[in-house]
Amino acid sequence: MNKSIVYQRIKIGFKPGILFVAGLIYMITLSSCREESGNRLPADFNYQQFKNSVLNTTPNDVCDSVNCLDDGQFVPGRDSVNGLLDRLESMWKAEQSAFAKNALPFQKSALVNLFSLRSFRYGFRGTGGSCRKSECPLFVEVIKSEQVLHLYLDGELIDTYPVSTGVKGRETPNFSVRPSGPIFTKYTSRKFPGGNYQGLGNMPYAVFVKGGYAIHGTTPGNFRRLGGRASHGCIRLHPDNAKVFNELVRQVGLQNTWVTVR
Repeated sequence: MNKSIVYQRIKIGFKPGILFVAGLIYMITLSSCREESGNRLPADFNYQQFKNSVLNTTPNDVCDSVNCLDDGQFVPGRDSVNGLLDRLESMWKAEQSAFAKNALPFQKSALVNLFSLRSFRYGFRGTGGSCRKSECPLFVEVIKSEQVLHLYLDGELIDTYPVSTGVKGRETPNFSVRPSGPIFTKYTSRKFPGGNYQGLGNMPYAVFVKGGYAIHGTTPGNFRRLGGRASHGCIRLHPDNAKVFNELVRQVGLQNTWVTVR
């Protein structure tokens, strides 16, 4: 559907009074979510379902094959990220009803996963980064001596990924911090260029943790090195694992994530 038509329908379909009431209901609902969820995972969240849903999307999706922020309509540092997400959600809502009516069974299953992701995202809004270390909903522990990343959700070890940390002379430093961001789907290192993964650069699905150090996917030529030191200081993952982790951080929020490297 044309974007202008969507915006016209939204504009025509809502009166000021209705907008006020809708806004009031939204604030009450959001407040309730905050009180009930705190720093806890939603009761209906299923990590394996989440992981399968993320990995079943293809690199041909618009937001995977290009940088969606390059169109100039969103300027980091000036525009609100939540505002951008809310505009995208408005467009999605305008389309979902028509799609659901004609969806095949597997497509309806995908819609259920989308609703799960949305509730996961909103369930964590407003926790304000009060958690620390393993108290955070999403806690990551990288053990350099074992070259593994342990992924904890709500205090439970939910997955383990092989990693590559820095080689001698470019060691990955020890730190225990809340990631600073930013988060990218597509990213290429200018300092260490070369290689590409499905058009997403040589550091796909990058989550910057501190300064120039990031947790990110690597290129096919480096897959065999996972489980051993091989990077320039960042923490490399297989792109599939990096994609899942990247999406988890986006949904939970940087303020509810903690990364320890030791």
